[in-house]
Amino acid sequence: MDRIRTKSGQIICETARGRHRPLATLRLFLAVAVLLGSDLSMAGKGAQERQNKGRYWLEKEYQRETEADERKRDAEYNEARVLDLVGVKAGMTVGEVGAGNGYFTLKLAERIGPSGRIYANDIVEDFLAEIQDRAKQRSFANIETVLGTETDPRLPKGKLEMVFLVRSFHDLSEPEKIMEGIAASLKPGGKVVVVEVEYDVPDGKSSRPQTRRQYLDIVARTCFAVERIDKSLPSAGSLVLILAPK
Repeated sequence: MDRIRTKSGQIICETARGRHRPLATLRLFLAVAVLLGSDLSMAGKGAQERQNKGRYWLEKEYQRETEADERKRDAEYNEARVLDLVGVKAGMTVGEVGAGNGYFTLKLAERIGPSGRIYANDIVEDFLAEIQDRAKQRSFANIETVLGTETDPRLPKGKLEMVFLVRSFHDLSEPEKIMEGIAASLKPGGKVVVVEVEYDVPDGKSSRPQTRRQYLDIVARTCFAVERIDKSLPSAGSLVLILAPK
């Protein structure tokens, strides 16, 4: 065994059979550190997977697809223009019925700002959980989710200046009852804004309303009347109905 000393005679390392012991020790330390780091990384990944379990909307691939779909929808329909059309301003308190995963909810939240409030309703709990996570990612604290039923939106009574149904009006299985609930949530002078896609004739494959006439017939059976019809959105198929309580 050879010993390597400094000029002062202090031993700084030893070699045996051509192998530098401190270097070997360092290599062993690095190998252990890599293994520990890998284990910690896997533990962190496992914890993240447990946290995300069942929350498919947190998966990167889902988020990429959602973003792509929403960019396409923005380009084709630009439904955010409805906010200008009906005069949505900062500080307003509004609602959305059938909010889905929050496509339009987030646009409303950005427009009304931190001094406003939006109550986002749906009957699917996963959609509401997704809205909450999307709001958190974008630091929106002005969104409150509301789990409703097919007959009751469960919106707060007498607090809302406007309620939006964006491509959800045609999905209502009990429109008269839902609209009664919406009417109860409005302040005096409050409006309902329905955004839909209309077709000239039904395609014969769906029992849902598809034409303007069908939408208007449903409204006529509710406690609302059509105040204005607007066709100014970019897509020729887009239809906006502004409703007021009868």
